[in-house]
Amino acid sequence: MKIENFLKWERLTFDQQAIYIDPDGPDWIAPNQTGDVLLSGIQKARSVSDGVSAFLSTLNGGKNIGLIRARQFLSLFPEPRPGNYPGRSRVLSLDRLKECWLHITDDCNMQCRHCLFAGTAGNQKRLSLEDIAQSVAEAFQLGVRTFYLTGGEPLIHPRFDDICRLILNTSDDVHLVVLTNGLLLSRHKDLLSQIPLDRLHFQISIDGTQATHDRCRGTGAFSRLMDTLGFISGSGVHVTLAMAVTADNAAQMTDIVQIAADYGIPEVHYLWLFVTGNATSAMMPEPSTLFRHLTDAETLARQTGVTIDNIRQIESQIFSTAGTKYDLGGAGWESLAIGPDGSVYPTPALVGQPEARCGHIRDSIKSVWQTSPALSQLRTLTVAESPDFAKDPLRYLVGGGDMDHSFYAGGAYAGHDPYVPLYNRMALWLIARAAGPEMSNSETPDPFPRIRIKMGDRVLQCDHNGTGVAFTHSNCVLTLSSNRQQVGQFYNNAALDPNPDIKNPVCYPEADISHIPASARIRSYGCGSPVLDAGLRPGETLVDLGSGAGMECFIASRQVGKNGRVVGIDMLDPMLERAEKSLTDVSRHLGYTNVEFKKGFLETLPLSDHAADVVISNCVINLSEDKRKTFSEIFRILKPGGRIVISDVVTDTPPPPEILNDEQLRGECIAGAMLQPYLSAILENTGFLDIQFLKRFFYREVRGHRFYSLTYTAFKPDATTDVPVVYPGPFAAVVTDSGKLLVRGHTETLDAAMASRFGDSVFVLDAEGNAANIAAQNACACFTPPAQIQVSPPQNLTIGLSLSPAPRFSAQCMVCGRPLQYLENNALKSCAYCGAVKSANAVCKQDHFVCDACHSQDALEMVRHVCLANRQTDMIDLLNTIRSHPAMPLHGPEHHFAVPGVIVSTYRNLGGDVSDADIVTAIERGRAIPGGICAFWGACGAALGVGVGFAVILKGNPLKPGERNLVQEVTGTVSRAINATTAARCCQRETWTALKTAASLSRQILPIPLVAKGKTACAQQAKNKECMGKKCPYI
Repeated sequence: MKIENFLKWERLTFDQQAIYIDPDGPDWIAPNQTGDVLLSGIQKARSVSDGVSAFLSTLNGGKNIGLIRARQFLSLFPEPRPGNYPGRSRVLSLDRLKECWLHITDDCNMQCRHCLFAGTAGNQKRLSLEDIAQSVAEAFQLGVRTFYLTGGEPLIHPRFDDICRLILNTSDDVHLVVLTNGLLLSRHKDLLSQIPLDRLHFQISIDGTQATHDRCRGTGAFSRLMDTLGFISGSGVHVTLAMAVTADNAAQMTDIVQIAADYGIPEVHYLWLFVTGNATSAMMPEPSTLFRHLTDAETLARQTGVTIDNIRQIESQIFSTAGTKYDLGGAGWESLAIGPDGSVYPTPALVGQPEARCGHIRDSIKSVWQTSPALSQLRTLTVAESPDFAKDPLRYLVGGGDMDHSFYAGGAYAGHDPYVPLYNRMALWLIARAAGPEMSNSETPDPFPRIRIKMGDRVLQCDHNGTGVAFTHSNCVLTLSSNRQQVGQFYNNAALDPNPDIKNPVCYPEADISHIPASARIRSYGCGSPVLDAGLRPGETLVDLGSGAGMECFIASRQVGKNGRVVGIDMLDPMLERAEKSLTDVSRHLGYTNVEFKKGFLETLPLSDHAADVVISNCVINLSEDKRKTFSEIFRILKPGGRIVISDVVTDTPPPPEILNDEQLRGECIAGAMLQPYLSAILENTGFLDIQFLKRFFYREVRGHRFYSLTYTAFKPDATTDVPVVYPGPFAAVVTDSGKLLVRGHTETLDAAMASRFGDSVFVLDAEGNAANIAAQNACACFTPPAQIQVSPPQNLTIGLSLSPAPRFSAQCMVCGRPLQYLENNALKSCAYCGAVKSANAVCKQDHFVCDACHSQDALEMVRHVCLANRQTDMIDLLNTIRSHPAMPLHGPEHHFAVPGVIVSTYRNLGGDVSDADIVTAIERGRAIPGGICAFWGACGAALGVGVGFAVILKGNPLKPGERNLVQEVTGTVSRAINATTAARCCQRETWTALKTAASLSRQILPIPLVAKGKTACAQQAKNKECMGKKCPYI
């Protein structure tokens, strides 16, 4: 790592939060306290290695994990991009106009003390309807989709209604914004019923509370305004309250928020005063005063749901993609204003200023826009070449300030905006607020360096023409769009018509989607198959983020079964509507409904805490405008021990801003792709453990930059016990997320859940020191064959038992331990123990056959004794006790009578009405279920055993229709739960599943519900040759 890469960052602070700024990037990073210490040390030492060494010396222990975290942290600081920024005129071209301001009249029904234009009643200077029609048509052809009406008071124009209809009828994607004092709106009720209100916006002026407003605008003005707000707030029109802030009313900024909230108005806009027109310098408040009142107003705004769009605008600049340079305003590039005499100006605030005039509409807007010397000169201005900004580290984040304020304050378009200190302070405040409080007084600082938030973690807007250069917006009216709206439109269209531009390499096996209608399959947009990688288990609750047309939800619906639950969340109504339509067909095919769809956003999930066992998402997280908040929400809704399985697009190196700011590429899941190393850091910072990358494939190359489809998983911590483990190699050591060092060959303890997720990467040791989780044959040349070693059962199990002394193998052939071979057709064989000739369905290679009676002889006596004598109330715990006995084989028909014995025995211990005879009856009936029927008869003996147990408890018989029906339903449900896992037989897996399902069913069937919460962490992998490995729900 080069020291130059860290010396370029300037350290600023706000409210004790360190913020490192790369001024020329631009870029910013807010580290935690430890990260700040590390960075400061590197900069002070002017050496990366010396700074890291100094940091490591402060650690009392954990230097290995400290070095790893330090290297991880420092690797996230991007390398400088080659070349210097030459200024916006050398990067941008005149692509299209986006805004056209129409100052349609100077006439006004008021004369305000702070008016920019000193408007007066009776001023007849106005644009004609013909000139407006010509200007609108021409501007529309140049790309304008947002028109603004201003003045004076635009509602005074005698053709106001016609002007509104003319503009909004131009096209369905045209919006109209009207800046007004609002007092004449009630005269235009008929107009509001004739035009599309969803594309009409009013910005209504207010100057403070009643006394202040009336002092500025005349007695009674405030009361009339409140009448207007009462009328317009219920009309369906989007309204913003706008306040011109002066020294006289700055303290009332919070009052305006309250008024907006009282009338259901969603937004407030503060106009920073221009010292021109009727305003004087004495009326201008200090930036520090404005900031104090602005933050007070924001506190109330957050409580009442009101948005202050001055803050939103700075947010959209600060929380944009790293490397995005805000370089002055869009005047003359994307925006023009037309005065009441037809003259063209760069901005609406400059209308009437002779030195700002650029031409006239009679010369055509296109000609003025493209060839005016005044506009051409204005477009050459850039923050990059201005000495006024050279020492400001926030120059490309704030963007050089407002051009209109600079013009009026200093006579030039750049370098003189008196409100830049306010913008800079707002920027640092927003970053520090987004980073959040680091710790409470009772907590100790994080010992390792971390990034709390950095530029690009939140992206609120990305419509910058696919370049790395963006414009600030006129202070008169701020932004009307957001990144979420852009993405929403992209996928709204995809819901209506399949979009081939959205790369979609998903192809599911027909067996997984046979129950899903074709319409949902066509609109499955993704970059992986997380639902198939999630290892779903019957009864689990799954949440799919960005569920779209419901494809993954419908696949999961079958996998989690009737007793499971699936929730799909999407922000788009068309997608949700299509998913709901498909759900009807899916439910009909499956015979049950366990899926529901909810509208919501990734950053604010509409679910309670601890709601999900599994959260999946397919190529959607990249679309989030706040990825840290999204992962925090996922963490919140997961149950302890829950997991995420997510497929998304990632990249190895930061893409250039030209890609990051491309609106089309954002919809195509490219512009929002995460840096792969940073993804790991965010997951760790959120609190996830056991992060693992499952799959990675090349996805797409864009402008020479490669992107990959990554499927990854991670777990929410859960409180479990520690188990002994050994790391077997090949590396000298590995370090866990918690910092525990596992040295090759050394026995350590590890969280049991974490150890199980390590798979065969570590040996999990049993009580005898065996690697219980490794599928390997014991081939040692010891004196006594392992299978013949006599293991003493727990003392409480041997009381009253008389077990056969003959050595028996617990797995495969009971006689010799060789693998069993199942016969296609039954054959008569002589039992190796009792000699009786019986029908056999399996023998070993030595032709050994053991009949069911001999196979189960010792186990039967043991199960009877345990079930009659024990006092356990948890079925899993009792079954595990039984299976730990040497008489109980790994697999076999012994489990068929153990299951009903366990059910009836624990039911009695819970207080159920059960006798010894009932327990013996259950075991004897289960004993009659032969071995191998899971394949030969098509019904698992464990499922039948559950039916036996319920029948005994319910006193069922063939002549009782209700009990008979219930028992059959129980048996079928358990059988389906077992059958949900495609694998060779495993009596442990299937009895655990059977008992868990029985417990769930008992809550609706039995007077006293059964319990099945015991330990189900598999430790027999090494003994079970047919183990399905990590796909098993208990591994």
